Amino acid sequence: MSYFYKPKTDAEIEQIAATILTRFAKRRLGLAIDIEAILEDLGLELLPRQGFRKYAEGYLASDPRYIVVDESILSYMPRARFTIAEEVCHLILEYRLWQGSHIPKGARGHELDGKQHLFVEKDAGSLASALLMPVATFTEVFHTKRRDLEATGAPALNVIRETLKQVADVFQVSPRAATRRTRKLRLISLDELKRLLPDC
Repeated sequence: MSYFYKPKTDAEIEQIAATILTRFAKRRLGLAIDIEAILEDLGLELLPRQGFRKYAEGYLASDPRYIVVDESILSYMPRARFTIAEEVCHLILEYRLWQGSHIPKGARGHELDGKQHLFVEKDAGSLASALLMPVATFTEVFHTKRRDLEATGAPALNVIRETLKQVADVFQVSPRAATRRTRKLRLISLDELKRLLPDC
C-alpha cells in the first residue's frame, strides 16, 4: 500500500483543535464556533448536491477547495455544521495529501482498507467534535447548566437530558453530538450515557 494514515491520540486531537481555535479566535457565534466562516477563511467553498446521503452526508471533492454536502442536511443546521466541520477536519488531518497536484495512489476513500478508513473517519469526527465544542468552554457551560437545573429538584436523568439540550443550543450542535462530547470528556458516566442513548 502506498498510503498510510497514522491515527491520532486523544491528546493530539485536542491539541490540533486548540491550534485551529487559536488561529481562528475571532470566528465565533457567541460561544459557538463559526465553522462556515472558518471554511471561507481557508478558501473553501460549500457545494450542496442532491441524492447521495445514503452513502455520505459530505465529502471533499477531488479539488480540495470544495466540500460537497447532501443538501438535505442543510434543513437541520446543527447536524450540517458538524458535517462541514468534519470535512474541514479531513482536509486538516491529511493536509499533505492535498498539497500536490494529485492524490497519491491508495489514498482515496474507496482505496483505503477497512481499518484505515475507520481511523480516518474516527479522527475527523473526533476533531470536528473538539473543534465545535472546545474542551474548557464546553466543560464550564455543561457544569453551569447542570448545576442550575439540579437546583430545580428535577430527576437526575431529566436534568442531564435538559442540560445536554441547552449545551447543544449554546454550541449550535445536535444534542447527540453534545452527548458524545460530554461522555468523551467524562462529564457523564457510561451508565448515564446508555440510559440516554440506548443504541450506543
